[in-house]
Amino acid sequence: MVRVLEAGRHSIELCGGTHVKATGDIGPIKIVSEGSIGSNLRRIEAVTGTGPIDRLREEEARTARAAELLGVPPGELVEGIQKRLDELGAARAEIRALRRRAASAVAAELAAAAVDGVVVARVDAATRDDVRDLAVAVRDRPGVRAVVLGAAPEGGGVALAAAVTPGSGLHAAELIAEAARTVKGGGGKAADLAVAGGKDPARLDDALEQARHAAGVGVFS
Repeated sequence: MVRVLEAGRHSIELCGGTHVKATGDIGPIKIVSEGSIGSNLRRIEAVTGTGPIDRLREEEARTARAAELLGVPPGELVEGIQKRLDELGAARAEIRALRRRAASAVAAELAAAAVDGVVVARVDAATRDDVRDLAVAVRDRPGVRAVVLGAAPEGGGVALAAAVTPGSGLHAAELIAEAARTVKGGGGKAADLAVAGGKDPARLDDALEQARHAAGVGVFS
């Protein structure tokens, strides 16, 4: 024996645990999640009674707090967020431009210290991408045919990047292959520009020395 529930003209259900005389006894309802729980099966979770009202109050409190942090009225929260996002985007663009100018100056200094057209050096960089971009900037300087740079980024680990010019007779990935293993890592296989990561920054200087030998140059100073 099962109960059959009718909720309006279009819903006739076998009893699933709802024991009320009328849908009005449930009160307001707010669906909070919906998702798959198996093949052709979905679960809908909701709060009823005073639950939706409590959630509404919580959401209003969060909205008010967010508006307070942004310094705008709650009704202008979306506009305030968009304004801050635009400001953040402009600031990031300015930072990228400053980094490019700084990288250009550093690239000139590194290129000036090339040995037989090869630069191998440890640099300060915040990310692996910064190391790669700097390696490309150094490679593109006059008189440079290959460059290997290593850094211990702020987020931890090791970043290695190698870049070579066409006709240099060198292979970027081969220049840092052994070095990457030394710092307990690995990386790309590209011939002209290769980037590798590692886990042991304490061995970075040893890795760069191996890259020097791979490039066929003596001790770099």
